[in-house]
Amino acid sequence: MMNISIRLKKLILSACLLLMAAGLHAQYSLGVTGLLTIPTADMQADGTFMGGADFLPEAMMPSNWDYNTGNYFVNITFLPFVEVAYRCTLLHGEFEKGSKWNQDRSVSLRLRPLKEGKWWPAIVVGSNDAFTTGELNMFKSAAGNRFFSSVYVVGTKHLLLGGHDLGFSLGGNIPFRKDSYRKGIFGGVGYSPAFLRPVTLMAEYNAEAVSIGAAAQLFNYFSLHAFCYDFKAVSAGIRYEFKW
Repeated sequence: MMNISIRLKKLILSACLLLMAAGLHAQYSLGVTGLLTIPTADMQADGTFMGGADFLPEAMMPSNWDYNTGNYFVNITFLPFVEVAYRCTLLHGEFEKGSKWNQDRSVSLRLRPLKEGKWWPAIVVGSNDAFTTGELNMFKSAAGNRFFSSVYVVGTKHLLLGGHDLGFSLGGNIPFRKDSYRKGIFGGVGYSPAFLRPVTLMAEYNAEAVSIGAAAQLFNYFSLHAFCYDFKAVSAGIRYEFKW
């Protein structure tokens, strides 16, 4: 009877870990390295190209969006410590020449000054949508289309347990502008099981909402993902990547 109880406890613990698990390589909603909606200090391998598209529900968008939308992106890690992403998010409304759709263009930049070691975490400093063609001063609070603007510092530490990879990330958004999109402390935990590497599960808190999701890698180049944002809406997307 005691053995059954111990096994049951282990099963429940394993299930909890799986529900809290996280993919360790892509901040899926923005097309950069991270978890679901938050960054981590993990970096892609040198020479990695990524491209993809996401469905973004209204619940997780800035106030300028009162409708469901989507984005598409390209991402390049051309040095082991530098990552750049270019992203377009669809806008719906009344635009020039009678068009009903337009797109918001934004850039993400990530720099890793400290690589993870045995006793210390990796550290990454990054920004999303910090600049706009109308205003190159990232600290100026002038109006513009910096809908996703944020500057952050994040640390990530991995624990390898029996071939399983458990990663913890904790970071904070730097209040470089009073109307920055992201503010406060964020964090997430990631678990990559040794017995099922192509599948990852994700959990995080982005200072505003809790998200839980999953991703699956297909044929070494494609990955699909889906997650629940704050238990209110579902986001999903597809990504293609290769290394040159």
